[in-house]
Amino acid sequence: MKLNVTYAFIFCLFVEGLFSCSKDKTMEPLPCEANPSFETEIKSIFLNNCTSCHNSNLNYAGVILEDYESIVANINHSISEIKAGTMPYDEDFRPAITSSLIDVLDDTLIEKIDCWKLNGMKNN
Repeated sequence: MKLNVTYAFIFCLFVEGLFSCSKDKTMEPLPCEANPSFETEIKSIFLNNCTSCHNSNLNYAGVILEDYESIVANINHSISEIKAGTMPYDEDFRPAITSSLIDVLDDTLIEKIDCWKLNGMKNN
């Protein structure tokens, strides 16, 4: 009898182990409350703040930020430069090709770029 109880206990542990290994697939929540649109929000941030230097004519530092493909290709570097405060350039670092001081991006604009990236950088 004692042997049967032991086998039953081992069997129960085995069955429980089989079913506990399967992971429920749940949708990950969006990391941001909003999912910014590239065409109406993100593109305009880059066009208004970056393309005075990073356009196809000037191509400052070999970076172009005029369209979806070029922005996606440079997004990690762009975000790190923006968060470090080195982009957009301030007066001390401003290249000679710009004629006016570009202010550092507002936190809400940086958050929009982060949210767009975290949500898959959709071309919408």
